[in-house]
Amino acid sequence: MVSAQSLSEYYSNNYSKCSVDNSFLASWQGLAYPSHVFQAIGFPFQMLTFWLILKKTPDNMKSIKKPLLIAHILCTLLDIHFSTLVTPYMFLPSFTYLPLGVLSLFKVPVLVQSFLMVETLIAVLISLVYVFECRSRSIQENRIKFESKTARIIYYVILYLLPSLSLLLYFKVPHNQETAKLEALQLFPCPSKEFFLDETFVVLSDPFWLSFTLAFAIPAIAILFFGNIIFHVSCCIFHLYMTPGAMTSIRTRLIQRRFFIGLFAQTGVPFVVLAIPYTLLGVSMAINRISQVITNLSFISFGLHGIVESSCALTFHHSYRLYIQNIFMKTKTIKSEFLRLYQVTGVSRDPLIYEESVNNWFQ
Repeated sequence: MVSAQSLSEYYSNNYSKCSVDNSFLASWQGLAYPSHVFQAIGFPFQMLTFWLILKKTPDNMKSIKKPLLIAHILCTLLDIHFSTLVTPYMFLPSFTYLPLGVLSLFKVPVLVQSFLMVETLIAVLISLVYVFECRSRSIQENRIKFESKTARIIYYVILYLLPSLSLLLYFKVPHNQETAKLEALQLFPCPSKEFFLDETFVVLSDPFWLSFTLAFAIPAIAILFFGNIIFHVSCCIFHLYMTPGAMTSIRTRLIQRRFFIGLFAQTGVPFVVLAIPYTLLGVSMAINRISQVITNLSFISFGLHGIVESSCALTFHHSYRLYIQNIFMKTKTIKSEFLRLYQVTGVSRDPLIYEESVNNWFQ
């Protein structure tokens, strides 16, 4: 229990007795550096995936092109938020964090950064529902779908408003940050020393609202979105796999099945990658075994999300995979043929000249 009356008093009298994990993974560098590196590696793949969706989506799958493009852009934006723009160094189980991202360099208020993260996350979840709802709606035999544009607008407005109710918790953000930090220290008495910096911000520290958020708000939002996704996915599976006589063209059915598998892998596999560390994080909080290392690894996983999502798109979508394979095969074939013909002509036997000529030819 915190007996100090101020943070400076707590730091002098209580914190000196703490055994703090000073390992790299528990430090702010252990969060910031891997997050930035993963984002730097993943961004070129995300841009390539964006271009492939925009230019190489098959004509018979044009109905899903726009939703897939929106979902990919928002997922990329979410990765950038967590890995570059904000990069929150969290002090759980209270919702307290130190922003380490680019927005902090421009003195963007921490509360604004937090609000943007939540809004982006809600937008990503809605976009995933949109992807599978559009895929389900594009199947002519599906009778359980929104026929009118007005009904779809109302549907998505409700999907946005319900999780946005969680933003009302921002009215519970403590005005006295020092008192809030002392309250947070009751839950986690020995955080890393960055907790005591002025830039560290407490969003929630009240035990009641923390319990409400963790036990009700977050599970309710998860059930809302994943329940809708599961419903639309079930409609797709039923009409693509369980009613083989309903569609007139076997070729069309096979193409749609192949694209659906790619769609499901592109959205499902990355969230499995995210679910593993966050499940571990939730269990650690439930049994009161939370650590800074587990927290950091969970947020680093956002950087992996972008790489995995783009890799799945390039791997599981047949048209995108085929395009990439053709590029490598064509380049390898042309370069090999050029070298063979160049050597046959006997212009030069110097391998350095061969290499320089080939590189100049490909530029």
